[in-house]
Parts: sequence; structure tokens; C-alpha cells
Amino acid sequence: MSQVIFNEEWIVEAKLTERTGLSSGQIKSYRLKSWVNGIHFKYVTADGRTESEKGLAWYNYPKINHFIKDA
Repeated sequence: MSQVIFNEEWIVEAKLTERTGLSSGQIKSYRLKSWVNGIHFKYVTADGRTESEKGLAWYNYPKINHFIKDA
């Protein structure tokens, strides 16, 4: 069986809110207007597909930090 290592590079919205203080509305606004799909966030379905927005949104915490730092 393969081993899954979770290093918290990619986190779900609740964890992003916990770490940044951003509300769901603010996260949605950044996702729609500023962040790049595949870099700052991505959608992943239960079967591993990433081409559908029907999956769970995952956020790249280090890339989002760089985005804010460079703003």
C-alpha cells in the first residue's frame, strides 16, 4: 500500500481561514479575481480529477503567502 504524506502545502478552506483570517467570501473573491487556478488553488474530485470545478477546492498556502508578500 502506498504511503500518503500530508505536508500542508495544500489545505482546504477551513484551514486557510484559520491561518489567514480570511472569510469564505474573501477567499472566493481572491479565487475569482486574483489567484490562478493550478497555482494558488485547484479543485480535486474524490476520484482524483482536477479538470472539474465540482471537486473540493484546495489552496496552496505557501503560494498564497508569496502572493500577499509580493503585492
